[in-house]
Amino acid sequence: MRYLSGAVAFVRDNGDELELARLAGLLGRERPDPRALRTLATRQNEDGGFPYLMIPGRPSAVTATAGALQWMQDLHLLRAPQTERALAYLLAAQRPDGSWDESPALVKYDPPPLARPGHVAGRHYVTGTAALWIARLLGPAHDSARRAAAYLRATRDGEWPGDEPLQVSVAVTAACAAVEGPASTVAASGMQLLTRLAPESWSADRLADLCVAFYGAGLDARGPLVDGALHGLAARQRADGGWTSEYGPDREVELTLRALGALLGFGLSSG
Repeated sequence: MRYLSGAVAFVRDNGDELELARLAGLLGRERPDPRALRTLATRQNEDGGFPYLMIPGRPSAVTATAGALQWMQDLHLLRAPQTERALAYLLAAQRPDGSWDESPALVKYDPPPLARPGHVAGRHYVTGTAALWIARLLGPAHDSARRAAAYLRATRDGEWPGDEPLQVSVAVTAACAAVEGPASTVAASGMQLLTRLAPESWSADRLADLCVAFYGAGLDARGPLVDGALHGLAARQRADGGWTSEYGPDREVELTLRALGALLGFGLSSG
């Protein structure tokens, strides 16, 4: 069980208290760690969202809230009050046209394009990310999920933007697959687009993005895109059990947990 044992060792050697609790959850601990629950509760803002970059005192962000929901899944906390409050925040933050955008209050923190309020690609990314969680937790027939899928479908307008960041294509494809099914027009064309990308386009972070999102969308590991991504992710594991993040060493435990969660979820845990 090389992938599993190596990743477990890396997280245990380098993870903080919350990351170790997430690891325990991924390995089968069903009873939530009370310390992890308290940590999440103290980080959650009054509106139910989680602060930008998880820094206390900052405004809630859709991306941070989606990240916190992933942590809650690892911790087996998706039925906790914190999850209900996070979902309430996402529903309240949805725009009338079905999209999401980050709060204008984030501008002063100089966020990157995909988290910048008013940025077109960022709006598509944030909408796909939020819609996937709505579909997963409230069902694909929920009005919020359907409106988000309709918005995303309209942004394609028969074709995919040629210069769209990879993260956006993954988020849009996964959300539409979750809401409208993998054979729907946007989901199917998105998977074709992603399949055609050159191998060098995929960093470990991007492969983990795809695997986590497509697992959340309920896609089959036997499909060529998911199968290739899983094996590509496994092949990038280092000898110490971790994965190298394009965002720097301080993000490697997080990336390793995401990779491990995807590999375990899809049943690919050994070499």
